[in-house]
Amino acid sequence: MKKLILVLLLIAGGGAVAFTLYNNKAEMEETTAKAMQPTNHIPVTLEKVSLQSFDRTYEANGVLEPFQEVILMSETSGSVVKILKKKGDFVNKGDLILRIDDQLIQAELLIATLNKEKSAKDLQRFSNLSETDAITKKQLEDVDVAYQIAEAQLKAIQKRTDDTKIKAPISGYINDDFYVPGTLVSPGMPLAHIINKSPLQLAIHVSEYEITQINKGDKFPVKINSLPNQQFEGEVTFISDTGDASFKYEVVLVIKNQDTSLLKPGMFGTATFSSKSTGESIVINRKSLTGGLKDPGVFKVENDRAVFHPIKVKPLNASLVEVTEGLSAGDEIIGTGLINVKEGIQVKVQ
Repeated sequence: MKKLILVLLLIAGGGAVAFTLYNNKAEMEETTAKAMQPTNHIPVTLEKVSLQSFDRTYEANGVLEPFQEVILMSETSGSVVKILKKKGDFVNKGDLILRIDDQLIQAELLIATLNKEKSAKDLQRFSNLSETDAITKKQLEDVDVAYQIAEAQLKAIQKRTDDTKIKAPISGYINDDFYVPGTLVSPGMPLAHIINKSPLQLAIHVSEYEITQINKGDKFPVKINSLPNQQFEGEVTFISDTGDASFKYEVVLVIKNQDTSLLKPGMFGTATFSSKSTGESIVINRKSLTGGLKDPGVFKVENDRAVFHPIKVKPLNASLVEVTEGLSAGDEIIGTGLINVKEGIQVKVQ
């Protein structure tokens, strides 16, 4: 009897398990079938447009550059015979930095000087003779040409002589030199790197919206990353007329009339700009924008369908844009769910 009861219990338990498994399979198949059925609407959420006060202060980073910078090149050939200034020295414009051997050029200069003096005397003598018709006009012209040639040759050699005296083309510090006594130089060879860091200037790049808020002569605070406790002032002296490949415009701020002894070319700096625009404006999230900044637009929901509306915007930062045309306060636009939204598609507001 006990065995019979045990068998019946096992049969009943097996049947219950089989029934449960069958029901679960049926429910899963029904769920899968529903999931495979195409939806006839796109779920979206709406964002209500409103006027907002926005902080239009923005920052731009750049690198400090010297006001003037030049690589001094040799214009002659020869060996360095005398050095008057070295790396680290300050030079004024026109100061003699070094001299190159000019013995052969000096000899040529003496010959050219004597030739010119002789030609000048010949010209004077032939001019006197021409007044008495003792010589022909052609003879006088030949002597005059000879004098002009001698004069030109003297000027050319004087220039070669001056080229042996290497002078500073600008005032500043010799940041690097490439010579020692006896160095053999040739035309085009670099001799020294001179920088004028008074004043220093900060070169930065800003967006097309930001460039419209900046004018020459404007002054803005500048922070140097390596000197966080000090603040400087930069005056805008240059604004580029064309943008680069990333649609950025170069702006140069000069830091002057301040103690800049701690500043060095190559340091990183940050300029803080405050926009002249005031008041409230319509600001929306960039995620609500379709078509990018080139052809911006938004979708509204009309009769349960998505309708595209073109707008005009100005970028404010990486996540927000200001709407200048196309939207009014109180309008509702699709804020999320845009990935599958297109013109006329049926949508469902969540």
